[in-house]
Amino acid sequence: MTMHKYFRVNDNDIEIYSKNRNCPTSMPNTNLAQLGFQSETMDFQPEINIQRNVYQVDALANKNPGELNRPVVKYKKKRKCMDYVKTTIPAIDWLLLNYNWSEDLLEDIMAGITVAVLNIPQGMAYSILGNVEPTVGLYMAVFPVLVYSILGTSRHISLGVLSVICLMTGKVVSTYASDTIADPEGYTNMEVATAVTMVAGLVQLLMYVFRLGMLSTILSETLVSGFTGSVAVIVITSQLKELLGVVTVRRNGPLQVVYTYYDFAVNFHTINWMTALVSAVTITILLVYNAFLKDKINKKLCMPLPIELLITVVGTTLFQITNIAEDYNMIQMGEIKSGLPGIQVPPLKLFPSVFLDACIIAVVAYSISMSLALLVSEKLKYPIDTNQELLAQGMGNVIGSLLSCLPCGASPSRSASQQTVGGKTQMASIVSAGIIVVVLLWVGVVFEPLPRCVLSSIIVVALKDIVLQTLELPRIWRNSRTDGLVWLITYAATIVLDIDVGLLIGVLVSVLCVFVKGVLIDVHALGRLPGTDLYMRLDTHGDAAEVPGVKALRFAGSVNVINRFAFKRKIVEALRSEYAADALVASAVPSVAVLSAAPPEPGSRTVVLDMAGLQYSDAAGTKLLCELFESLVADGYDVSLAAVPDASIGYMRANGLLSARFFPTVHDAVVFHQHRRQSRLLDAVVVKSANGEQKRF
Repeated sequence: MTMHKYFRVNDNDIEIYSKNRNCPTSMPNTNLAQLGFQSETMDFQPEINIQRNVYQVDALANKNPGELNRPVVKYKKKRKCMDYVKTTIPAIDWLLLNYNWSEDLLEDIMAGITVAVLNIPQGMAYSILGNVEPTVGLYMAVFPVLVYSILGTSRHISLGVLSVICLMTGKVVSTYASDTIADPEGYTNMEVATAVTMVAGLVQLLMYVFRLGMLSTILSETLVSGFTGSVAVIVITSQLKELLGVVTVRRNGPLQVVYTYYDFAVNFHTINWMTALVSAVTITILLVYNAFLKDKINKKLCMPLPIELLITVVGTTLFQITNIAEDYNMIQMGEIKSGLPGIQVPPLKLFPSVFLDACIIAVVAYSISMSLALLVSEKLKYPIDTNQELLAQGMGNVIGSLLSCLPCGASPSRSASQQTVGGKTQMASIVSAGIIVVVLLWVGVVFEPLPRCVLSSIIVVALKDIVLQTLELPRIWRNSRTDGLVWLITYAATIVLDIDVGLLIGVLVSVLCVFVKGVLIDVHALGRLPGTDLYMRLDTHGDAAEVPGVKALRFAGSVNVINRFAFKRKIVEALRSEYAADALVASAVPSVAVLSAAPPEPGSRTVVLDMAGLQYSDAAGTKLLCELFESLVADGYDVSLAAVPDASIGYMRANGLLSARFFPTVHDAVVFHQHRRQSRLLDAVVVKSANGEQKRF
């Protein structure tokens, strides 16, 4: 029986070759299973067999060298006026033109109800962080949300109160607000808060005008994790007064966490034990429910059980029918205004004073919201316009500032609920806003007897997962020391110094790390994997072998005015290690001057520079690349450049590098030099004839 080794499958036909791959036997309409092979047990390794000529970039592009790879100018296609309108107001597209009323409306209503019941306790609780009335958080669940529903591009994020933003705003409020009775020319808490909101909105709109949506990437995921984790610690620390009823002053500025705990220890004797008991019971119920009961109960319900709202209602009812709060001097919510707020313009004189804080708040709120929006959009596969998000949030803040709102942000918990319950579009947010309006008009006053310690307990439990982000530091450190350093510095600086200072330091450290990475360069010697056209690092791939007569170097990084000499030095050091016997390289000042004892043989010192990792080259870097090439050629090296980015080829030639050979791959360059070297060796063979004449073959 003849054993066949090679197969070629064409659709349903199989051609079987003998061991010498000659005379194929065609078997139409046959598959491997019919031949007795079991595909699931076969060790069938796919192969790539390609035969082609060696290409240089010019020939491959079929263009003249001087015309190759000039900077490409992109021309945008003309758009109709209606396209601009739909882009600026996305609700026209998803709501008026494409909304599926029969399939999506019910799910959006369910999601809207879920978000609304979360908004009620969170809105009132986080208003405490902002040093404003509890109803402000409910206002924020209506007006900015409606604006975002019309202008935003994310279908699932839930705008409104956000603990980090409320705390940052509360710090500004406590700095500039005063008692207007004692100081008639002072500003109320609400005036300062709305001024911050207005300036933050204007900053976001200005960023939209200049298309600065990409600035959200300044706050990396690691930086945001460290920042929000430290802010969560500050928020919980600030709530000790409400949780325990201790009489202390609110601390701000550097070491505020340390001073707060010091004040707590000094004034511990003023603790209100009934307040502490209610807080402990509330926190215990929430923790036990979230840890052991939440998943089991939610599986049996069509929507998540609003445990925070349930505790708020039960607490309100309990303290309404009893006199516990009055008997034990517990701090209650107090008067809650019913109805919607009137339009009031923030005091313009405050704008310069709060400008810097408002800028930081604007960037932080936008970055956190964008992180959530991008996370959900990547999961559900729909696009997000980063610049349009600036317009949506900016307009939400500007309009919200006229209607007694703090700066808004997207809440992770509410956004996750809106998506997991089944919300399809921002119609869920519109439904949620409608429910909150009903609460403001007729239900809000019901919560007046509720002790504030209950809301503080809700805040603390809601921040538990954010505080536990600290446990992620070892994993972050193992994955990247740079990211771990950014996280640690941001976290420590925010807690020790202050929120805005810590964020600024974190951003500076993050930018510095990016800058350092941008100037670091790597140069490694390459070797070819046997039987392939793949070239891998010699120091990490044991199977890779250096091609005889060819020194292949891979460069990764940028060549710029800062690191250009370091790049030259690394190239020279790599060449010195290869040609140490016949090359002397100056070391005092980076140079490629090579002094040889004897002139090198033509083609004996071949260098292929793999430039696929070239990220960027400025004018100084491009000039150095050209000088490096010319110096190496002058010193007897046969140099070729492989996988150079298209734009860099044009810039190099514009700087006078016209004699260089550019190859699309390293293998093209290596094969070219091998063939050229063989040709030179054949030309160098001289045979003397009998009469003394020399013949060259």
